[in-house]
Amino acid sequence: MDIQKYLKLARQAKLDNNSEDAKTYYNKVREEDPENGEAKFFYAYYSMYEGKVIELYSRFSNLCKILPSSIQLIQESSSSKEEQLKAIEDIVNTFVPETWALNKFMNSKNRETKIGDRYVTVFDYSVIKSCCVTGMNALKNLGDQCEKLFVADPECKKLAVIAWKEYVSLAQKWYAYATKGEAEIYAEKIKRVDPSYEMPKKAGCISFADKK
Repeated sequence: MDIQKYLKLARQAKLDNNSEDAKTYYNKVREEDPENGEAKFFYAYYSMYEGKVIELYSRFSNLCKILPSSIQLIQESSSSKEEQLKAIEDIVNTFVPETWALNKFMNSKNRETKIGDRYVTVFDYSVIKSCCVTGMNALKNLGDQCEKLFVADPECKKLAVIAWKEYVSLAQKWYAYATKGEAEIYAEKIKRVDPSYEMPKKAGCISFADKK
């Protein structure tokens, strides 16, 4: 099988926001080459919102688990450094917004249907909280991993900052779920790369509002 051909098709489908074709082509690559980190990540990503809604957290948790190994596989591949960085950048930019997007999705599901005066609870609060914690930790670890790629390559530093900024933003909103003092530590790490960065203020209360 021509893996490069299907990778090209998968990437084009991704650009076209054609998730069905992207998943299909990434699956072809994954089946032929299980060590392809890009296909491993994006197949899991495009599979996340399929199946039973109640199982969404377990699929998100799985995505977070395979994230570091996917990036490591890309770094260890025979692709050029430029190609590796592009694949890792695509993964970072895809994953970083997902914790917040998933939180909005879960809360919207809990406001879709009413029986009498009460909304039908699709996702328990404990599940939503678990998604918050799992996602924040994955973002923090993603940034740490990017920081160490290619002996602290400047481009990887920028990717680390993308993940860290989202971590700090969510940690300030969901401060009860973040390790105390870590948001400040990571804000300082961000400022070393982006001196203009301003740490967002802590939310007045823990909120799942639609706006950050």
